[in-house]
This record gives sequence, C-alpha cells and structure tokens, in this order.
Amino acid sequence: EQVTMPRKTRASKRTAVEYEAEPQAEESSAKSLLANSDDELNASNLGDHDDSDVTDDEMVEQEVREGDDDFLKELTALEGGNESVDETDEEEASSSDELLHGLEAELGEPDSEDEADDEDDTAAVPAKAMSRRKTTSSASLQADNDEEEDEAKPSPRPSQLKGFPSSKAKDEDTVTQEDEKYLVLTSDSDTSDDEHSTNRVGRIPMEWYHDYTHIGYGLDGKKIKKPKQKDRLQKFLDKMEGKDYSRTVYDPVTGQEIQLTDEDIEMIKRIQGGQLPDASVNPYEDYIDFFTHEKMQTPVVEVPEPKRRFVPSKWEHKKIMKIVRSIRKGQIKLTKPEPEEDQFYDVWAEEDSKQLALRRSLHISAPKITLPTHAESYNPPQEYLPTPEEAEKWKTAHEEDRERNFLPHKYGCLRLVPAYETFLQERFQRCLDLYLCPRAQRVRMNVDPNSLLPKLPKPQDLQPFPSAPSVIYRGHTASVTTLSPDPTGQWLVTGSDDKTVRVWEVTTGRCVKVVTVEAEVNMVAWCPNASVGLIAVAAGLSVTLFNPQVASSSIVSHTDEVCAASGAGDEADNKSGVEWIKPSEDAYNKNGIRFVLKHKAEVRQVTWHRKGNYFAAVMPQASSHAVCVHSINRQTTQFPFKKKNHDVQRVLFHPSQPLFFVATKTHVRIYNLQAQTLVKKLISGVRWISCMAIHPGGDNLIIGSYDRRLSWFDLDLSIKPYKTLRYHTFALRQVAFHSTYPLFASCGDDGSVHVLHGMVYNDLSQNPLIVPVKIIKAHSQNAAGLGVMDCKYHPSQPWIFSAGADGVACLLT
Repeated sequence: EQVTMPRKTRASKRTAVEYEAEPQAEESSAKSLLANSDDELNASNLGDHDDSDVTDDEMVEQEVREGDDDFLKELTALEGGNESVDETDEEEASSSDELLHGLEAELGEPDSEDEADDEDDTAAVPAKAMSRRKTTSSASLQADNDEEEDEAKPSPRPSQLKGFPSSKAKDEDTVTQEDEKYLVLTSDSDTSDDEHSTNRVGRIPMEWYHDYTHIGYGLDGKKIKKPKQKDRLQKFLDKMEGKDYSRTVYDPVTGQEIQLTDEDIEMIKRIQGGQLPDASVNPYEDYIDFFTHEKMQTPVVEVPEPKRRFVPSKWEHKKIMKIVRSIRKGQIKLTKPEPEEDQFYDVWAEEDSKQLALRRSLHISAPKITLPTHAESYNPPQEYLPTPEEAEKWKTAHEEDRERNFLPHKYGCLRLVPAYETFLQERFQRCLDLYLCPRAQRVRMNVDPNSLLPKLPKPQDLQPFPSAPSVIYRGHTASVTTLSPDPTGQWLVTGSDDKTVRVWEVTTGRCVKVVTVEAEVNMVAWCPNASVGLIAVAAGLSVTLFNPQVASSSIVSHTDEVCAASGAGDEADNKSGVEWIKPSEDAYNKNGIRFVLKHKAEVRQVTWHRKGNYFAAVMPQASSHAVCVHSINRQTTQFPFKKKNHDVQRVLFHPSQPLFFVATKTHVRIYNLQAQTLVKKLISGVRWISCMAIHPGGDNLIIGSYDRRLSWFDLDLSIKPYKTLRYHTFALRQVAFHSTYPLFASCGDDGSVHVLHGMVYNDLSQNPLIVPVKIIKAHSQNAAGLGVMDCKYHPSQPWIFSAGADGVACLLT
C-alpha cells in the first residue's frame, strides 16, 4: 500500500496550476510524501507484514531507479537523434544504477548537521528524484503538446537538473563555491543577449554537448554543427603571434571566437570603473521641482492653511528671549571680527624657475647716469653761461626741444646754491624707466630695407601725368578758395575771398568776365551738362546762378530758355524757406545772373547732379536743413533729411546710380534716393573729413581730412578704408579724380599738389594699384598758414588746376 504511482501517470494528471505551485512547494511535498509513506509502512508492518524483507531504503532506491530510467528515455527522445530507445530492461537498469552512483558521488558524504536529522537526510533523495521527474515530464509535455503550452511556465531551477545538489541544505540567497560551476541563468533572466544568438538552447551548461557533433539548435529547430576547434598548438601560436589576441574572446554558446571592438572595450572599462555602460546617459540630470512658490489655480493639496502658521510661536519667542538675556548678562559673548591686516604678496612668486634663469641670463643692466659736465657746476666758465636771448628762447621752447633741462647759473660759493627744483621728478622718472622699460638681448635681423618696400612700377612708365606749372592766372586780390573748369575744358571759373568770381580762358590765361557777389566765395561749380552753361556760386547765405555767356550763342540761348521755362516755384519756395529771387534787368544783362537763392544759413558747398538739372547745397550751421536739393527745371527746393545734424561737411552725387553720399566729421553715409533708404555707412577712421571725391566708375571713393590723411574706400570690399595714406605734412583741402585717366590728386596747406596713379581694374579679385608719381610745389603759404585750397582735373587732358592762398591759380601740365 505505497503512496507512489508511476511517473508517467503522475505527469499526465498534472495541471497548469500544479506546475506553477511545484517550484514553491517542492521540498514540503517531498517531506509530506515521505512522512505519510513512513507512517503507513510502520502501521502495516506492526502486524501483517512483520516477515517482509523490503526496507525503506530499498523502496526509495527502487523509486529513484525507476525515475532515472524514465528520465533517460525522455532525454533521448528530446535530443532527436537516430539512437534507438528499444533497449532491454537489463541495460536500462544498469544505466540507472550507474546514474544513481554518479549522483551519489557528486553529492558526497552528508554533513554532520544532516546526520543529526535522519528524516531530512532520507527526504533529500526522493526530493531530487521528484524534481528530476518533474523536469522530464514538463519537457515531454512540451514536445507533445506545443499548442497547449502557450502559457508561461517557470524554467527548471539548478536543483531540478541532473548533478545539482539539493537546495535543502543551503539558503536560497547563498551560493557556495561548489555550486558556482553549476549555476546557470535561466530564460527568465532580464538579459537580452539570447535574442541575438543563433543558438536557441537557452542558458544551460554547454558541457552537455561535449560528446555530440552539434552544439545546439537554431530558431527553426535544426541542429547547429560545431565549428572547427583549434588545437593547443594553434591556440599557442595565436596567443604569441596574433595581433588581436588580447581583444578576442571565446563564445561557448556558438563555439566561435569574437573580436571585441573599441566600443566594446570602452564599455567594459566603464563597467569595471563603476560607471554606466553608455556614456551618453546622464545619471545626474537636473531635478525638476514639482512644488514651486507660485500659487497655482489648481493646488496639489487643497487643504486650508492652519492657524498656527499665522500665529507667532510662543516657544520660539521664549528661546530667543533666553538668548537675549544671556547676551545682556554677559554669559554669551559675541565674537568680534578681527581687523584685516594689509597683505602683501610677491608678484613674481609663481614664476617658473627656468623662465627666471633665462630672464636673468638675458638681463642687461640699466645705463648709468651721465657724469656732470662744466655746465652743471655752481661756478661754470663764462662760455657756458647763456645770454639773455638764449635764456628767453630756452624758456619759450618745448621741454622735448630743449638741449638741457636746466639753465647754467653762476654762484659765488657753494653754500649759496639753492635746492634743485626738479630733483624728485627726475628721480621718479628714472625709477619708472628702470622697472617699466624692460631691457633684454635681442637677435638683430639683417634685413635689407629695400626688400620690405613694395615693388612698384617706375613713374616714367605711368605717364602722362602733370609735372610742372604751365599757366598762372593772376587777378584776384585775396586767397583763391575754389575753382571749376567747364565740361569742354576751354574755360575756368575761380572764386576768391575778395568777393569776386572770375572766368578765365584756359590756354591763354585771359580773364573774360568778372562778377561781384555779396560775400566771400566758398564754392563755385560749373554745370556738368555741356548744353547748359550755368555756374553755381555759394557766397554767404545765397547761391547765385549766372550764365557766363562765353560759350556759343546756341548754348547761351538754350541756358536762358531752361531758366525761364518754369515759374511755378513760388508756393514750394514759401514752404521750404528758400527764396528764388530773379535779379534786376541790369544784373540780368550785364552780369548774366539768372537766379539768387536765399538760405537761412551760410552755404559752404554746392555740387551738381550728372544730368545738370539738380544741384545740392550744404549748410553745416543749419539745424534740420543742413542739406537741400534744388531743381532748375521746376525751381523748387527739397530737404531730404529732417533729422538735426550739425556735422555734415560734404555731399556728392553718384556718377551713374541714384546714390547720394553724405560726409559728416567721421563717417560717410550712402543713401538710395529712389528707395529713400540708407545703403551703407563707411567708417573713415579720421577725426575730421574735409573733402571727398568719387571715381568715375562709382566703385571707389577717396576722402581727405584735416588730420593729414587720405583714405581710399573700395565700396564693394568693406566699409573700412582699403588704404590710408599719410604723406601730407599739413591739413588736406581737396581731393580729385580724373574723368578718363587713372589719376587722382590731393592738395593741402603745405603748398604742394600730390599727383598719384590710381588704376582700378575690372577684375574684382585684383586690388587697385596706387603709386605716387609727382609732388608739385605750385603755391606758397600765406600768413594764416594756408596753402593750396582747391584742385580740379581737366575734363579731357592730363592737366590739373590748383587754387592757392597766395592769390593765384595755376594750370599744371
């Protein structure tokens, strides 16, 4: 009457619930089964079965043997080989005995603690046998009924596999050294390496496949053949000679050698260093506080504030008063901050020793003070004493221009010599020289100065250009401040401080017309339209337009028709504040005056548009009307700028585009007249702009300044000067471009005219070529220190006109 049943019968009667409960109640079921069987056997053996030869140990051994036989059969069926399972009962029994003896040999002798508890020792073997039967039964059911086993079942634990010791004698969380060689992760592990492996046998000891020709099974259930293994000699050679041996690992699951990449090695190093495998993961991200000081419309906890939060704490008040009383009684003494002392530190304390040694080796001692001469004596010889004229000259001279920093003086005796007034100043300056002026040895470079100069063409190869005065125009009684040639180049108009405007014949130097104006002439400009013979004269508060009547009769009549074509400018005049006044009949016929334009401020410059129907006037002293544009055809005046600006110096029209240049003291603004927008703002880098000229091509601009600089701007390159030239010794008064030749010139208060070659190339990648070719001394300075006031090129010939402060105008050819 044993409580055991055949293994196959028990496996077929198990349900899914029992499979789930088996891992947790394995040992308890084994113990209860053994205890029940012992009680029943003991009860039956008392009377009826006293003569039975079957003992408990034999019965347990028989049950284990039967379970092992079934386990071998099912294991052979799972491996799917061609081996036959039709063996005799004797062979099965012998194999079962061998398996049992091997199990007992692996388990070893029981511990002393196990021997004290006989029931536990006896129950250990059936529990192992039962666990082995459960494993084989679950494997057979999975092979037979794949569709019924879709639900997840727990994987067999190490104690349920063959050769593993029972978990009865040890705690679940404790793994001994003997168990480490049997410990294998189950398929329930959280690792995902098995998903990418071709061998789908799971986490089992790969030693089970040592005696087979395959190493496992693939995803389709087919066998995976073992790769060819290397012998010991080949492994030794790979170890000694292989370049990648240090990063090659053996995969026991696939039987292949895997070469680790740099990313894998870096990941392993990070894991060994206690860091995260992925370097891109930030484990210390900023914490976003959910609770803020701001009051939300929907608070997290809508609990009314308790009253204690609004009432001062009584106990805190008592504690504070106790501290206050202790301070008053002197029991608690407050520590006063100690006054900080001035701390001094060494500036060169952190200096490197090598640098210090190098600096000391290259040090040059300071020059010694020169010994005094006879002039420093308190009783110098007579020849060292200055005369009154020399003493006065020494006092009026600048400190840097003085030969000595003292005047020699003679005293009768040494006790009459006073203290040296500048003694402390000289000592202080010498101290400054000692520690502010470093002295070190430098390697002198032997460089030829001529090699540093740019290679420029010879001036003889750049001819023609003006080189000497040819015609002198005399007649003005004061400084000639301005001049302008007519578009044909036959006539020249000049203006002077003697309040006269003269028209000259260029080739002969003959004065053909003189017109007197109300004030000193600031600027004259001949209309660039050859069919209109008008001259604009800026003098004082007015701009006078007159017809010189030196051209042909057709040009003279056409000029009068243009001036008398429209008279509808009265309303516009009143609004703009500029009066267009028609002269009297005598002034109209005798002087050729056609219009007189009255302004509210002094007009310093006039410039014509290229078509000849507009001209602009500049009044720097005017507030918001510093620049105005006059129309000859409509006889109207416009003020393009409403903003107040007192710094406008010069204006200029572009030769081909609707652009308008406005020069202030330090900047040049370029405006688009059609779009009425600011196009560009040029940074001159000078202190005060005095003049401006644009190249006939319209892509280059030059400006002159009172601080002796000439700046060349490439408008397509930058807003800063391409070249800045400093060759004048005094202020620049005028700059000018030639209309056809690659020439430009500048004049200044030094009385000279500088002629330069300025070639502008059509290739934008090639910079302009600037070469000085000639310096012409045409005029002399007057008593006020003024030299050449204006210069203009001839419209067709390589000639240049110059107006001097000495009262004459010259033609340089």
